[in-house]
Amino acid sequence: MGAFFFTLTMKNFFTTVRKAGPLKTRDQFGIDQSMVDAQGDLTLWTLMNKMEDIKSNRVNALKLNERYQEEITNIDLKLYENAALGDELLIESSFAPNGKKQVDLKLYVSKREKGKPAKRVCKAVYTLTVKAN
Repeated sequence: MGAFFFTLTMKNFFTTVRKAGPLKTRDQFGIDQSMVDAQGDLTLWTLMNKMEDIKSNRVNALKLNERYQEEITNIDLKLYENAALGDELLIESSFAPNGKKQVDLKLYVSKREKGKPAKRVCKAVYTLTVKAN
């Protein structure tokens, strides 16, 4: 792990995020046969796994040292529209302050079709607290 010492101030947190990578990221993936149910719709389990991978990558990029760990204190998930086999999804993530000792990692999942406006599939907000072990 890196030599980062978290002081629990949002200004320092966002400075660290900027040094570790962008405040916002975009990840794209296509839905294949292994990700859908019998009707060809994307399973919630697959969607949650993709979002969890992105959350883990974002937190790991902060290079918190072994004295600190993140704790999810809340997850707010809203589903708008399902995706299906063959759809291309874009997951956008960004950090936002939430009080003095917490931060929200917001994930937005959208369907992209060529020549059409994007349609929101879901929104997830992970409220994270970084605390000493």
